[in-house]
Amino acid sequence: MINRITTAVALFLLLSLAGRSQVSVTAQAYAEVMEALSAVETSQMNFGRFSTLMNGGQVILSPSGERSSQGSVMLNGGFAQPGIFTVTGAPDASFTIQLPQGPALLMHQGSNKTMTVDGWASDPPAGNGNIILQQG
Repeated sequence: MINRITTAVALFLLLSLAGRSQVSVTAQAYAEVMEALSAVETSQMNFGRFSTLMNGGQVILSPSGERSSQGSVMLNGGFAQPGIFTVTGAPDASFTIQLPQGPALLMHQGSNKTMTVDGWASDPPAGNGNIILQQG
């Protein structure tokens, strides 16, 4: 009986001391909330003036703004320029440029004449934070 009481008292003391010798740890956590990326069209794509003859052809507008023609297309001046977008966000943020996979059909609202645009290309210059994307 004394042996059982001694064991119970020893176990009680052991558990009591273990409960009082608890260790606490304090830590700090930091997080940086990055601003969202945004893209704004600053200049619309414009093919300028051109005329198609009997067999048609192509007007080629590069991302740098150079315009040329193939087939029976005559370039008639006008202001041609690539579509330009300004992309802003946090430095070192990454983004993906996704161009259409297939052709887009454009229709003139006054004459209902159509033009197919395909062979999409872009030229983003290197940079972080503020980047100008030119699309042709």
